[in-house]
Amino acid sequence: MKLSLALAGAVLLGTTLTACGGGDAGADSSYCKDIKKASATFGNLSGGDVGKLDQAFATFHKLADESPDDLKADWKKLDGAITTIEKALKDAGLKFSDLDKIQKGEVPPGVDVSKLTGLASEFSKLNSAAFTKASKNIEKQAKDTCKVNLNKS
Repeated sequence: MKLSLALAGAVLLGTTLTACGGGDAGADSSYCKDIKKASATFGNLSGGDVGKLDQAFATFHKLADESPDDLKADWKKLDGAITTIEKALKDAGLKFSDLDKIQKGEVPPGVDVSKLTGLASEFSKLNSAAFTKASKNIEKQAKDTCKVNLNKS
């Protein structure tokens, strides 16, 4: 079994999240303020800190809910992928608190190993052309409107 595939997926997710942002009412809008606050969380994920993945996912859902109209379709694509990842983690018997153990090569009790290895497939979907395009659209608006550069890699 390749636990590193699941871990690589988690890091890939973090890297993808750092490319997200937006806003439709200017840099002072609540949406832009939330993007600015979220950038630190997303940055931690791109550095491999999966301990805050649950917080990042919750923030991601919030940003998708409050996204400007011209980014609704892009956010829907990204948020749908995140929801799929959350479901796959739950189906495998993983809690967010287990991800640190996975990073260390430990399989927590109650985890379905066959589903754990399948997580890599779910994470790989985050590397699709449509997902990348949606991320870039959101990133561009974050930079242009919210004055936040979330693609700091």
